[in-house]
Amino acid sequence: MTFRQSTSPQVVGICTSQSLRRFDLQLLRSLSRQYAIAQWEYCQNPDEPIDLNMAIASLHEYLQTCDDKVHLVGHGIAGLVGWLYAKQYPEQVRSLTLLSVGVNLATSWHSHYYEQRQLIGCSRETMLMRTAFYLFGYRDKEMLHWLANLLKQDLDNSLIPHSLYAPTYIAPTPIAVPMLVCGALDDYVISGGGASAYQKWRLHLKDSDRLWLSEQGKHFFHYSQWQPVSNQIRSFWNSLALNHVVSTKQQIELSRNSQ
Repeated sequence: MTFRQSTSPQVVGICTSQSLRRFDLQLLRSLSRQYAIAQWEYCQNPDEPIDLNMAIASLHEYLQTCDDKVHLVGHGIAGLVGWLYAKQYPEQVRSLTLLSVGVNLATSWHSHYYEQRQLIGCSRETMLMRTAFYLFGYRDKEMLHWLANLLKQDLDNSLIPHSLYAPTYIAPTPIAVPMLVCGALDDYVISGGGASAYQKWRLHLKDSDRLWLSEQGKHFFHYSQWQPVSNQIRSFWNSLALNHVVSTKQQIELSRNSQ
């Protein structure tokens, strides 16, 4: 389930979790049939403090090597990194697609995991199994054990701006970059799921932005519902390209009329 990494990408998939990156690959593979794709990965050094600014600086260093502006795609914390980057360096970004990112941009499965740890007295292993069920919906115990192990690796080794006693809140503010927000109606992480949790995004979206919700798929909906997600992303990018062509033609006409 791999795809050919481009050295001159049109699209960059942001990854902040080596253990969970596999859930991004089918979507990126689908997009790679039409666009040059690269996956950029930030590896958190266990001996260094968690610092989102370091991830943004590392992403900027990489994107400066690209030939042109790129479409950024990110799920969860990776989406947060993409949003922070697009806010700081809009000239580098053609568009931003957020997957499973709520209006509290820092909300992630990790923050819900820590909330549940405070509310429910059980072992870490039991809580990870419980979390795996709510994130993916599988009931098979072997599958849940495998997923719980991936979640454990993510907790221990990835860029996570949360801790058991220090939840993080980051509110969206206007950014110049066109944005597509995608989520699943049954995603319990984003305020318990439901359309109302994602509808709050409409207060922050520009005319060029879009909100699309999948009927199912839970928090990692882009893995199980990769085809409709891919269709929505490509439709969004095509609309931006069309708007650019129309705008360019209008500018040419105005220039001719002024002569």
